[in-house]
Amino acid sequence: MHFGNKRVTLNFKGTAPLLLAVSLVGCVNLGTSPSGEGELTQIAINKQEALRQTNDWRKKHSLPPIKLDPHLNQVSQDMADHIARRDSLKTSRHSSASLIRRTQTNGYKSYAGAENLGAGYASISAAMTGWKNSADHNKNLLNKNVTHMGIARTNRADGTYRNFWVMTLAAPQNARAAADYSTTTMMPALQ
Repeated sequence: MHFGNKRVTLNFKGTAPLLLAVSLVGCVNLGTSPSGEGELTQIAINKQEALRQTNDWRKKHSLPPIKLDPHLNQVSQDMADHIARRDSLKTSRHSSASLIRRTQTNGYKSYAGAENLGAGYASISAAMTGWKNSADHNKNLLNKNVTHMGIARTNRADGTYRNFWVMTLAAPQNARAAADYSTTTMMPALQ
C-alpha cells in the first residue's frame, strides 16, 4: 500500500561540493510530530534483492548497474530511523544541504547524490514499485550519474505508516572525474 514518498536529487562538484540543482518532492504531508515515543525496529532487508531490482530496472533503460555501498546503507538507516522516530516523511533533513552533509562524511566524497523516501510499504518490491511509478522518484532510480546505493527500512510499531524506507544513491568522486557532472532541474510536487 502506498502512503507517501519524498525525493531529493543533487549534483555537486569538487572537494568543496557545489550544489548545482536540487529536487525535493513530497507526495503526501505525513505530519510533523517528532514525538520519538514509538518503539523503533531496524528491519533487516535483503539488500542484494534491492540491488537486483534496481539494476534490473536500470538495465531496462540502458543504464549501467550500480553497487551497494556500506556507507550509503548507514546514511539510509540513519534517515529511516529519523523519519520513523518522527512518524513522518516531513523533515528538514530531507534537503540538499543535509544530503550533502550526510553523504560527505568519513572520507566519503561524492559528486552526485539522490534520496528516495517512502512510508507504508510492506516489502522491497512494494517500495520499488512505488518509486518506479512516481516520475520524480523514478528519475533518481534512473540517474545516470550515480554508481552506488544504500537502502534501509525502519518499523515504528505504533506509527501511522509503520514502515519507513530510504534509498540513498551517490557516486564517489574517485569513480569519475569531478569535472564530469550534470544538473537536475527542480521537479514540481507530486499529486
